[in-house]
Amino acid sequence: MATVIITGNAQVEQQHEEEFVAKVGDAVTSALGLPSNLKSIHFYPLAASRFTKKEKPELTFFVYTAPDKTTEQKRQLVANVGKAVDAFFGEGKVTSVVIVKIHSDENVGVNGVLRLDAKAQG
Repeated sequence: MATVIITGNAQVEQQHEEEFVAKVGDAVTSALGLPSNLKSIHFYPLAASRFTKKEKPELTFFVYTAPDKTTEQKRQLVANVGKAVDAFFGEGKVTSVVIVKIHSDENVGVNGVLRLDAKAQG
């Protein structure tokens, strides 16, 4: 599973938000070797007035995932997200920052049950 929270000042027209979220989701799951249904993508664009002034728009991608990912998968994740951003906005038009947050099963709960406990119960 990968959960991605995207925020920043790059603007996406409302009619294209679903397409952007889908491209990011595909980039993430393919890089991490996950089935396409094991993702949750959340996009929170910020108004320019709520963001540090930059030379060009910027998006930060917080990618939360389990600890079994290799350095090569993380490298591919950063590359895939960068390519998805370039394909969507135009090459070099938006800066993409990817922060990979690894979490163990003792630090995640789903539906009121710690993942560690759920796995132990089979």
